[in-house]
Amino acid sequence: MSSPLLSQRLGQYVVHPVWGIPILLGVLYAVYQFVGVFGATVLVGLLEKDLFEGILNPAFTDLVHAAIGLPWLAELLVGQYGLWTMGMTYALALILPIVTTFFFAFGVLEDSGYLPRLTVIANRLFATIGLNGRAVLPMVLGLGCVTMATLTTRILHSPRERLITIFLLALAIPCSAQLGVVLGMLGGISFTAVLVWAAAMVGILLLAGFLAAKLIPGRRIPLVTELPPMRLPIIGNVLKKTGGRLKWYLLEVIPLFLLGTFIMYALDKTGALPMIIRAGEPLVAGWLGLPPEASAAFVMGFLRRDFGATGLFAMAHSLSPIQAVVGMITITLFIPCFASLMMMVKEQGAKVAVAMVVVIVPFAFLIGGLFNLLLRALWIGA
Repeated sequence: MSSPLLSQRLGQYVVHPVWGIPILLGVLYAVYQFVGVFGATVLVGLLEKDLFEGILNPAFTDLVHAAIGLPWLAELLVGQYGLWTMGMTYALALILPIVTTFFFAFGVLEDSGYLPRLTVIANRLFATIGLNGRAVLPMVLGLGCVTMATLTTRILHSPRERLITIFLLALAIPCSAQLGVVLGMLGGISFTAVLVWAAAMVGILLLAGFLAAKLIPGRRIPLVTELPPMRLPIIGNVLKKTGGRLKWYLLEVIPLFLLGTFIMYALDKTGALPMIIRAGEPLVAGWLGLPPEASAAFVMGFLRRDFGATGLFAMAHSLSPIQAVVGMITITLFIPCFASLMMMVKEQGAKVAVAMVVVIVPFAFLIGGLFNLLLRALWIGA
């Protein structure tokens, strides 16, 4: 009847040279709102703040201290870098709701027939950084959670495309929590400060993508995709796919969180963590022009991206506008958080993940220092 005709017309509109872009922006905004806002803000707030921090963690901490007489073992389980208070809390209260909302949104796009059309629309833009249109979804969802977006690079066809996309996600895509802190801090200074930060992120993303595409061996895979008919998603299919993907997440990813937490515990106990903070003070105070105590924010940024930005935000009263912009540019480009790094290891292997860190950390400080010199010379952001 009229349903096949409506489906055909809708399929034509979403890839139309004129109407396709507004529809694309609307769809991406809806996905971001569902995953980045509802998943990463509302659900994470309910689970992390209300359930885990408000109920489960205090109760489990009291139980462990009452049942275990060894202080070091109790701290390993429920301390600052405890396997439960950090590892399991991150995995279940922070990442799980975001991954769940993403898998559901991805299933809806997949089942509706829009996902193949989304890649067609974005194909031309992403060709400039050596990717095809399928990379648009991980990039946009990285604004919700880079860890989750790293996982979704599996939808890309070649190892080269996955490597470039993961590198760009780790380098220049802020997660929703970090993005909120950045915009909150810089927005309170001036609109110019926000524009300088945003222009820096977009410019660095395009430049890094262009250089990575030139340096990483291989060729860009042309986009070849079948365009199935548009239809209303079948909720049973979406829920079944979401459940299967969540089972994989719980079985394969949680052990990585526990391993990373144990490493942070060991660094803290051996005194290496405070040494890292002190070692970074000359670079932070000299090259970046920030207060020496800001070096602690970069170490915390490894644990969770918004921790680093929040550390700088807490110092806002003592930072000049230029220092605030430089600090936020550097912390955004800085090493991805602990959860993202664990996912990078899972997806690309330890050697590639370490190589990315070796490139990203000095690059972040280099760019931050250059912006410090440039903004002070031009008096931008003052």
